[in-house]
Amino acid sequence: MKSSVFKFVFAPVCFVLVLVISQVVFKGARVDVTDQNIYSLTQGTHNIVSALEQNVTLNLYYSDKVSKDITALRSYAKRVEELLQEYVLLSDGKITLNIIDPEPFSEAEDKAAEAGLQAVPIATGDDIYFGLEASSENGNSQTITFFQPDREPFLEYEISELIYRLGQTQLPVVGLLTGLDMRGGFDMQSGGPTPPWVVFEQMDQLYDVRWVEDQPEQIDAEIELLIVAQPDALDEISLYAIEQFVLRGGKLLAFLDPKAESKQTDPLDDFTGINILGPLFEQWGVKYDPTQVVVDAQYGLTISMGQNQPPIRHLGLLGVQIDGMNPNEVVTSELETLNFAAAGFIEPTADATTQFDSLVWSSTVAQAISLNQYNLAKDPRQLMQGFEPTGDSYTLAARISGPANSHFEASLQPIEGAKPHIASSEQINVMIVADTDVLTDRLWVQVQNFFGQRIVQPWADNGAFVQNMAEQFLGSDDLITIRSRGRFTRPFEVVQDLRQAAQDKYYENEQALQQQLEDTEKRLADLEQQRDKDTLTLSPEQEATLSGFQQEKLRIRKALRDVRHELDKDIEGLGTWLKVLNIAIVPIILTLILLLLARITLRQGHKKA
Repeated sequence: MKSSVFKFVFAPVCFVLVLVISQVVFKGARVDVTDQNIYSLTQGTHNIVSALEQNVTLNLYYSDKVSKDITALRSYAKRVEELLQEYVLLSDGKITLNIIDPEPFSEAEDKAAEAGLQAVPIATGDDIYFGLEASSENGNSQTITFFQPDREPFLEYEISELIYRLGQTQLPVVGLLTGLDMRGGFDMQSGGPTPPWVVFEQMDQLYDVRWVEDQPEQIDAEIELLIVAQPDALDEISLYAIEQFVLRGGKLLAFLDPKAESKQTDPLDDFTGINILGPLFEQWGVKYDPTQVVVDAQYGLTISMGQNQPPIRHLGLLGVQIDGMNPNEVVTSELETLNFAAAGFIEPTADATTQFDSLVWSSTVAQAISLNQYNLAKDPRQLMQGFEPTGDSYTLAARISGPANSHFEASLQPIEGAKPHIASSEQINVMIVADTDVLTDRLWVQVQNFFGQRIVQPWADNGAFVQNMAEQFLGSDDLITIRSRGRFTRPFEVVQDLRQAAQDKYYENEQALQQQLEDTEKRLADLEQQRDKDTLTLSPEQEATLSGFQQEKLRIRKALRDVRHELDKDIEGLGTWLKVLNIAIVPIILTLILLLLARITLRQGHKKA
């Protein structure tokens, strides 16, 4: 008997000891069984952290006490902290994490403000801080001013980018090959110079932008990102130089256009409608027809036609909204409006070996028309004549990645000391935008001169779009591989299905009620015309109709209440079963398993005795 009691007492003690020992021995071990691996860092992050040459300190400022009543934010803060702890475990001591609560009027709050973190006021009058300050031993620092819950899918990307930027010591080099007047030009009509485009000015402030000659024989080895924006016709040597740059790991951002409306061309030297990078696109699995223009009735911008004339929709000027942008891409997830003019479209070829990810697309109320037809439409109203939407969306911008082979069999570089020919690459990084007018000031920004200073007021997100593409490509290859991750909060899909089914049924009954209301009002209007003009009372027929309508209205309203009641009943029933499962059934099962194991142990002990 004493032996049995001892075993029952000894078993829980052993269980606790096993838990304690496992916490120490398997502290760094992780098993992520979630559907989208939301607790696992990607291989790109592993590579970035393992490449750290200096120690990094992460200071997470979170107003814990002030946000005690904001449950959703507290839950998200816990997930951010857990993810940062994963970085610490992965770094093997190179990353240190400090959790700081910047209480009001404290020294910690002053440091948070000094670091440039954003203070968000709440209803109590206090400010909430929820940001990250990162610093390295060489004195570099980076910040995430505020962790926005709606940016959760990009949480790993933003943290990994911040850590990667800490190791940079000089400005990235960007090459620009274009036939457009992005640096400013000369206006033939006014006879004076034109200012640089705002897009170019922004890039010139952030990067070391270098002009690439019109017919380059090779691309400078220091260039990390090459932007090709509607250049003049390129010869084979120039195409070869661009291709080899991409195959060697360089990033390419290409802007091509069926009709570059900003390009002042000589009638004898017009490259409109020519696929300048055609051979390379074909090799990379991209189909682009420069003689086709996308017109869109849903995204078409409304323009003014002058005084005393109503505004009209221009089907060739597209204002793409949120539902026409990829929400899972860092490049487009935060944008709201992108404006295009006479844009073309791109699509993957049937035999493509690369991956084609659409970034921006038209609506389904769109059509591709010939460039000649577009040019002949001197009045935007002419584009509406014969407009027949195909029901398909057309990709206006896309990312191309994956393996690719060279279009050329051997080197074409005529210069001495040229690098050896690259025949293939396992990973190319290219983004293509089938429009160049998206870069022009007139489609996204208003520029005013204020006492000699250019004041920029954006009214669309074109500039942010270009900046996002450049920023992502100027990170490491590992950073580019980090795409959006799953959300920590998962919907109750069964509950959503129940609610959707009930709402569909509710909507059908509501439509039936609305139809009956309209029919009854119509009958009342007809009877009103027949009523006796000498009396103000309703006729017996009108009274009968009104009474019948009221009864029918009450009946249908009761039916609507019943549908809603059944919806709530089904959801509550499901919730009850989930509670029973979590609170009672699972513990009972675990208890039975433990009792069974104890019984087996006792039997084995008796047999030995």
